[in-house]
Amino acid sequence: QKMSKSLGNVIDPYEVVEKYGTDALRYWLCREISTFEDGDFTWEKFKESYNSGLANGLGNLVSRILKMAVNAGIMNYELRIKKPSEYDECLQTYDLKKAIDLIWENIQYCDGFIQKNEPYKTIKTDKEKATKDIQWLLTELYSIAHNLKPFLPQTSERILSVLEDPKLENIPRLFPRIE
Repeated sequence: QKMSKSLGNVIDPYEVVEKYGTDALRYWLCREISTFEDGDFTWEKFKESYNSGLANGLGNLVSRILKMAVNAGIMNYELRIKKPSEYDECLQTYDLKKAIDLIWENIQYCDGFIQKNEPYKTIKTDKEKATKDIQWLLTELYSIAHNLKPFLPQTSERILSVLEDPKLENIPRLFPRIE
């Protein structure tokens, strides 16, 4: 079914922005709608994508890494930007979905790393290993935040402002779940 004013099935982007913010709408458009083809927006699909990608994905990862770092007292780590290998090429060819998918692959990799290595537990038994793991995660998060700039500029800035503060204070709650 086509979206059209005469059919009355148009979604007002201002309504989405008012409820969930511009970065949530930008995420949806980049991740769920092809740059080159028609897309299909429903509130149900938006909610599912928002919860899985933003609330449970990016938002949860940021919170977990920063809380581990604060609890472990880790304040120093490498502020290095690493881009996925095809990232720049995707941006140059306007394949925004592929570019943002590359960022989400990194987010999922970091989540898997936390589940496998459990630095929040290891810190009690092997502080040196856990410290290295958390420092690595902070560096990865720094890269993720930088790579998000073209897609989620406000979110990127919020994450970077915390990471660039040596005290890692004011951990943001980025994307509360939509019930």
